[in-house]
Amino acid sequence: MVTVGLFDSGFGGLTVVREVKRQLPGANVEFYGDNGRAPYGPLSKETIVGYARQILDFLAGKKVDIVIIACNTATVASWEEVKDQYPFPVLGVIKPGVRAALAATRNKKIGVIATNFTIESEAHKSGIQAIDPKAEVIGLACPKLVLLVESGKTSGPEVEEAVSCYLKTFKSTGIDTLVLGCTHYPVLTDIIRRYLDPDVVIVDPAVETVTEIKKLIAKKGLVVDCAYPVYNFYTSGDPELFVKVGSMILGWPIDKVEKVVLDA
Repeated sequence: MVTVGLFDSGFGGLTVVREVKRQLPGANVEFYGDNGRAPYGPLSKETIVGYARQILDFLAGKKVDIVIIACNTATVASWEEVKDQYPFPVLGVIKPGVRAALAATRNKKIGVIATNFTIESEAHKSGIQAIDPKAEVIGLACPKLVLLVESGKTSGPEVEEAVSCYLKTFKSTGIDTLVLGCTHYPVLTDIIRRYLDPDVVIVDPAVETVTEIKKLIAKKGLVVDCAYPVYNFYTSGDPELFVKVGSMILGWPIDKVEKVVLDA
């Protein structure tokens, strides 16, 4: 049976787990949320690469067949460094997001919201313009949104104020596509939608990422038809908070979360 490993700095990667269940309902899942060290956005590249290696080593011990770095910041910082160092494929979420954005845009004006690290790297912009040099990409760092989701706040005045304040940047820019360049942000899609022009397409890279691993699994001839797939969750943070917020994000109850603190 296929086991998909995923990790993120915190809860955001659960939006990718949600997509794995939708597209690959027969796959087992091993997910590590590094909530205790979140957010990754303000950290150095070297620190994030170190964390990614620790987590990948941990997931390797769970006999995973494939791993998704379900975090844009960790993908930008570490994917090139780690992708060929493990006996299983390691995929990130940047390139799938780029492809999905280019497929969605009609006027070649694309917005990207993400963490400071991801925006400063210009990973989406360079990826998009490498394929279509005429595309215009406007990036915006929205660090507060990660902190809100990590604390379990996904609605209410504080969230509305943060989203509305950030998205004012895109008024009058003419973007017709917005990439959610942080896996935490799809949790807030309904609120984000309210502060965008109605014709703007919102791109969740999780969809394209899981489509890609689905093709990879088929190419390898692996079987994904477990009648009762197992989902295991680990966190470096508070397991009780993970159960509460994680269940809300996934849309189904998490039975158990194991606390696993990796060596610094």
